[in-house]
Amino acid sequence: MTYGTIATWRMAHEGVIKAQDILKKQGKAGDAVETLINTVEAYPYYKSVGYGGLPNEQGIVEMDAAYMDGDSFAIGAVSSWHSKRQTRCISSP
Repeated sequence: MTYGTIATWRMAHEGVIKAQDILKKQGKAGDAVETLINTVEAYPYYKSVGYGGLPNEQGIVEMDAAYMDGDSFAIGAVSSWHSKRQTRCISSP
């Protein structure tokens, strides 16, 4: 099987490694993507995404996510979420 994982920012490196491990073991692509994203978003010192993201005007960190399954084309999304760290899990169809 041929697979690939790519990210354009250094902050995603650890997530890319984890995603590659899932794919090497014949895991699902959706699980690999979720692992990659959750790894980045859970890190509290990244100020552009996820749990460490900058707050809105009211001082609340809000997150959003969207996901589409490439096999079934099922979609899911959340917006302005602020009570759970990994929004990707919630947006899964």
